Amino acid sequence: MNLLLICYANVCRSPMAECVFREALSDASGASIQSAGLEALSGVPIHPIAQKVLTAKGYAVPADSSSMRLASPMLHWANLVLVMEMSQRREVLRRYPFAAGKVWTLGHWLGREVHDPVGGDEALFDESLTLIERSANSWLPALTMQPAL
Repeated sequence: MNLLLICYANVCRSPMAECVFREALSDASGASIQSAGLEALSGVPIHPIAQKVLTAKGYAVPADSSSMRLASPMLHWANLVLVMEMSQRREVLRRYPFAAGKVWTLGHWLGREVHDPVGGDEALFDESLTLIERSANSWLPALTMQPAL
């Protein structure tokens, strides 16, 4: 399973989701997880407040974690692509129509979008992380299903 998580700049929501899924799928053999941003400037470190709330909840944030701009090969690599907002889903599909069928919102099963906490305080980042955790948990049954023999 190759999972790609996308937000706007790849410094808050998608890196937080990447950390959450890495932990949640740590026992799933063959699971590979990446994140990217629709308009990311490659090489920007994770937002300091995002790193703080992740660390406070016990998530491992890779020391070399930095933003990457979404590119076509990433979408070819991914089996599943999760974006934070419906507008991001529309934009991914506008730019890369071949990805239709594997692009969904992270909060799909909850009927929610994960809004950008940039400009907010630590409490807003923590709320975003909590929603990301709930959304990730809602995807786990589909991601960990074993095929029938």
